[in-house]
Parts: sequence; structure tokens; C-alpha cells
Amino acid sequence: MIYHPHQYQSHAIKWLISKTLTGDSTGAALFLDPGLGKTTITLSWIKLLREMELSRGVLVVAPLRVVYSVWPRECEKWEQFAGLRTAIVHGPPTKKQKALATPADIYLINPEGVDALVNMSKNRELPFDTLVVDESSKFKSWSAKRTKAIRKLMKVCNRRVILTGTPSPNGLQDLFSQIFIVDEGKSLGKTIGSFRQTYFYQGGFGGYKYFPIDGSEKRIYDKIAGVCLRMSADEFLDLPPILENNVFVDLEPKVMDRYKQLEKEMFLAIDEDGGELTPMNAGARYNACRQLASGGVYDADDKTKVHEIHSSKADAVQDIVEELQGKPVLIAFQYRHELERLRKIWKKLPSIDGQTKPKEADRLFVKWNAGELPLLAVQPKSLSHGVNLQSGPGRDIIWTCLSDSLEDYQQLNARLHRQGVTGQVRIHRITARDTVDEAVVDRIESKEKTQNSLLDALQRYRQK
Repeated sequence: MIYHPHQYQSHAIKWLISKTLTGDSTGAALFLDPGLGKTTITLSWIKLLREMELSRGVLVVAPLRVVYSVWPRECEKWEQFAGLRTAIVHGPPTKKQKALATPADIYLINPEGVDALVNMSKNRELPFDTLVVDESSKFKSWSAKRTKAIRKLMKVCNRRVILTGTPSPNGLQDLFSQIFIVDEGKSLGKTIGSFRQTYFYQGGFGGYKYFPIDGSEKRIYDKIAGVCLRMSADEFLDLPPILENNVFVDLEPKVMDRYKQLEKEMFLAIDEDGGELTPMNAGARYNACRQLASGGVYDADDKTKVHEIHSSKADAVQDIVEELQGKPVLIAFQYRHELERLRKIWKKLPSIDGQTKPKEADRLFVKWNAGELPLLAVQPKSLSHGVNLQSGPGRDIIWTCLSDSLEDYQQLNARLHRQGVTGQVRIHRITARDTVDEAVVDRIESKEKTQNSLLDALQRYRQK
């Protein structure tokens, strides 16, 4: 197939070229919504670099499924990119070293492998001098090991591009380390401390939280405007709107009594922790509430053991599947015990989660797009980026338990609701009535991304 870029894609390609090949700028950020073609835009840029002999190799850092299933596939799919050679740097050290020794135009590695790559490269020349970070929000934490490692790689990469549709999933602070990859601090400062001091003030319990000063959002976006291109799917894609369908289930009285006791403990813990969702106290109780509402709770002492409580949500999934009368369905689950409950209904239900190997996931993607899977269960964090599932006949996603992450929710839905889809995509959100599930729906619908918004949603639910 021949790649014919849409007008907005041509604009993005030209913008990328202008930002990295002319003037004194060597970095750029493409903040494009899912479905706008970040990969093919970037491949067009990489191809030009290679043709002009301006790069001896490109390192692409991307989530593991994207490494295996997206970049190599896009190179194979389009005639223009068929000549670009890829090598996947993943696996044991000997396999990684072999991949780095393989002549290639694009070297692919996942974020978790960057630190090991830096250690391997201390006494050898790396085969690349250009860096692309696909889904740069994976590097939003300035102090994370992977972020420290990528800063070391920046020293050998004279051109750097970051790609994401969700640059600030938890607030404005997430932007600093990502933009630093692009311009080494020219826009937002050299240190995270000076960035916080300039645009935020401290507050919250113990004074350890940072809140934006009035007007900070505009000031920050003005500062980074020169190196960022933002494109929204709403502007450029003529997609039918998503239909979101809330499906409520009622817990049995005995189950609800048990749930309400957990919920009471959660709110007491939040009050004691000064309005925080800490992992050891309120956060643990909140997760227990979510699990119970979904059907089971992990044992406090043995996390492999599940206490089965009810099957209300699994029954609701079955009802929706039967109502759809054979239409293919993606089922999004959060907890492993949800999947096991679903497999009591569909014994051979295929799934993609953190335990699924890339090749097996790729096989399931192909079968889904070929219309050969009536049902496919997916864990959002294992499928939230870079995968195209719109080619098949499936247009329905059932969420058994909504994600706390707005980014994961939007990204998973965008696997179907993206360029090339025909027909309306339907999102069925199963919600246990009078539980914290309602607060999560509230938060999702408000499209707020910070933990504060989750706490606010919980307080609104508490008052109700």
C-alpha cells in the first residue's frame, strides 16, 4: 500500500522537519490525539533523515506491545517505508547486544529497557544518534530510573522527538521532564525545583502537594509553544461520536452491608490521612471497595487468593453480549479475578494482560481485526497505546470496572474510535449502584485527570 498523508499529516511532517532540520532547534513534541497517525508522520521524518544522511540510526522508545506490533508493522504496511530496517532490543543481554550489532535504521526498545541499554553502552559506540520517545508520558516522573536513563541517552542523540496524545495525565507537572527531553530545559528551566517554584505553590496535607498558580497553564503552554504541535481528533477526524452507556447493577443486601462497612473504613482513613489516598491506608481501602463492587477481594495475607463475593457484573456482561447478538465485543477488566469470573461463563475467553507475551498478543490482534474473535478480554494498561483494532467488525467495549486513569480510559476506547472506523463505537460502563463506581464515572465524565479530582468525586459521592 502507498501512504498518502492527509493534509493535517502533511502539515505535521513539514512542521517536524522545520523544527529539527532548520534553525537552532533539534527537538520537537507531537501532541496528537490517538488515531491521527503519529507513527506514520514520524516514519516520514525518519525516512527523510536517512535519505539526507543526517542520521546513522534512530532509537525508538515505546511500550513493549507497540515495539512488537506497531512500528515494524507500519514499516511493512506502506511501500514508502518498506526499505527501513528495524531491530528490536529486548530480551536477555546477549539478545539485546545482538540486536544492537544488527545493521538497522530503527532500533526499538521499551521504557523498562532503557536503563540496561545505558549500562551496556558504557564501553561501546551506539548505532544511533536520533531519539524518538513514543508515548512520552511514560517519562513524566523526573526522578524515575527510566527518566534518568533517557537523560543520559540525550547526550548521544542530537535530534529528539517525543510523541503522545496525553502529555499531562496527572496535571501540569507532568510536562517538565517530557519537554526537557526535547530542549534540555530551554523552555521550562533546567531543574524541576525551579519549575515548581515558578509555576506552583505548595499546599495540601503536610505541604507536600503542588498546585498551579493562577495563570500558570497559559504561561507554561506559551513557553513550550515553539517546540510543540498539538492536534485534536475533534478538529481533523470526521468520526461519529462515541455512545456511552451506563449499565447499573444492584448488589444483594448482604453484599451491600459488607461493602458499606469497607466504604466507611475508607472515608475514615481519608479523614485521618488529611484528605490523601495513601497506598497503606485510604488507598488500600479504596481499592478493596472497588474490588468488592466488581465481585471479589484479594486476601490481605495471600494476594494469590481471592474471596469471591458476587457475580453481578459478570452476569451484566453476559446480558450485554447476548443483547448484541453475536457482534464482536472487547471486555475491559481491571482485576485478574474479574477475568476468572468471566471464564466461568466463556471457558476459552482469550485475553491480553500483563502476562501475555507480545507474539501471542499480536496473534490475537490479527484475529480480532479479521473478525475471527467474538470476544476478547483486555486489561487496559496492557492495551492502552499504539494498537489498531478498528479494522475488524467489533464496535463495542464493555468496561467491567472503569479505570481510575482517564488516560487509560481514553486510550483504550481510542483503539476502536479512530481513523478508519466505520459505524458508531459504543462504550458500555458497568457500574455498581451506590458504590465508589459512581465516583469514578463522575470523574471520567468531568474529564479531570489529577488525583485531587478523584478525591473531589469521592466527596461528592459521599455527600450524595
